[in-house]
Amino acid sequence: MNPMTRLMSFVLIACSAVFVSNTSLAASSPPAAAEFYPLVGHWHGNGQLAESGQAAVKLALKLSCQKVSSGWAVRCAMQARNKQMLMTESDLMGVDPVTGQAHWYAITNQGETHDHLAAWPNAHTMKAHYDWTQDGKHMHEDITFNLKGKHAMTFQSVVSVDGKQAGEFSGELKN
Repeated sequence: MNPMTRLMSFVLIACSAVFVSNTSLAASSPPAAAEFYPLVGHWHGNGQLAESGQAAVKLALKLSCQKVSSGWAVRCAMQARNKQMLMTESDLMGVDPVTGQAHWYAITNQGETHDHLAAWPNAHTMKAHYDWTQDGKHMHEDITFNLKGKHAMTFQSVVSVDGKQAGEFSGELKN
C-alpha cells in the first residue's frame, strides 16, 4: 500500500470512529442543553437600564431563542432599544458534557464578550455569573432569569465593581 493510500485509510477510519462515537452519544442521551429549552421562543416586553447614581432608562425588549446543533445548544438574539440607544446581543448556550458545566456565551454590539457560567437551581430559575478584571478593578456580573410558566419571564443583571453595584439591567418578557 502506498503512503497516500495508507494515509487516506487512516483518515477514513478515524473519521468513522468519531462519527460513530458522536452518533452513539447523541442517540443514547438527551442533549444537556435541554435545561435552556424554556428560553426557546419569541419574547417581547419592557425593561430598564440603570447605572449607579443615574436615573433608569426605559427600553423595549425583544428576545428570540431557538434550538441549534441538533438540540445540543440554544442560540438567542436580544435587542433592547429606545429613541436614544440600541443594544444588541448574540448568545449561545450549552453544557459541556464532560464537566456538566453550563455556559452562556454572549457578544454585544458594545464589544463585550462574556462566557457566563450558568446553573438552574430549579426548573424555573437560571442563574449565571461572569467575573473579570478591567482597569485593575474586579468586575462581577450576576444574572437571574425567573420563568413564570411557558409564556412569561423576568430577568435581572447586576454588575458590580470591586464589590459595589455599578449597574442593573432588568425586564419582563412575554412569549
